[in-house]
Amino acid sequence: MNVVAQSRAMVATLVQHARLLVAITRVELNKKFAGSVLGLAWLVLQPTLLLSVYLFVYLVVFKVRFPGYSQMDFVLFVFAGLVPFLGAVEAITISALSIKANMHLVKNVMLPIELVPVRTVLVALAGECVSLGLVMLLCAFNGGLGPMVAALPVAIALQAIALLGLAWIVAGLGVALPDIGYFISLFIFLLMFVSPIAFKPEMVPDSLQFVIYANPVHYTLEIFRDCLIAGRTPSPRIWGAHLVMSFGIFMLGAAFFRTFKSVLVDYE
Repeated sequence: MNVVAQSRAMVATLVQHARLLVAITRVELNKKFAGSVLGLAWLVLQPTLLLSVYLFVYLVVFKVRFPGYSQMDFVLFVFAGLVPFLGAVEAITISALSIKANMHLVKNVMLPIELVPVRTVLVALAGECVSLGLVMLLCAFNGGLGPMVAALPVAIALQAIALLGLAWIVAGLGVALPDIGYFISLFIFLLMFVSPIAFKPEMVPDSLQFVIYANPVHYTLEIFRDCLIAGRTPSPRIWGAHLVMSFGIFMLGAAFFRTFKSVLVDYE
């Protein structure tokens, strides 16, 4: 069974169990904040506090500035890249042990094992969408919310497609190799410093430009900035690279997971 056929089979599974997926995602969202006084209000408070911390670090501590950028322009530049990055980090890190932590559901309940990592991605993206809403409010307040914001759902959809593929890969590896979570944490820590979140790609020396353009995160951040920051001209090259990357990762992840899922349930 080739990669394309396996990807189609995975999509068919998601469509067939769409209602179940929505239900278990809603339960997971409620469970995430269960027991807290503020409950689902943390969906708004958590990104607000986190973005405030980054704002303090970059503007007050590091005093980073871009030529021709006001303080608010710089804040929006950072936030437009930081929010999708943090959403991806949450989805990947939690997905790594998602099946291992829910093996009892997979073995004792009629729950397709493919849905477990998908649920994790959807929960992470729900929080990301709330954060993006806050960034959009800041853009509107700054007078910089442009017409490309209409393409934001496309950007989120492409990110979700890529994250699903990555989630299936790390979730499968996480069952057989529990230590994978430590490697992912270290890798993400490194990735954060080489991703253009608080700097522009052109600020990197020519001899190191290849590091930026070989980094898939670069294309994701550029897409979100195209959508959120007015005056940015969308680059067909960036959008094309992101499109190919997203569907390529999805297909690889689907093929990997469907190939090894029969083995995964044998692990305790």
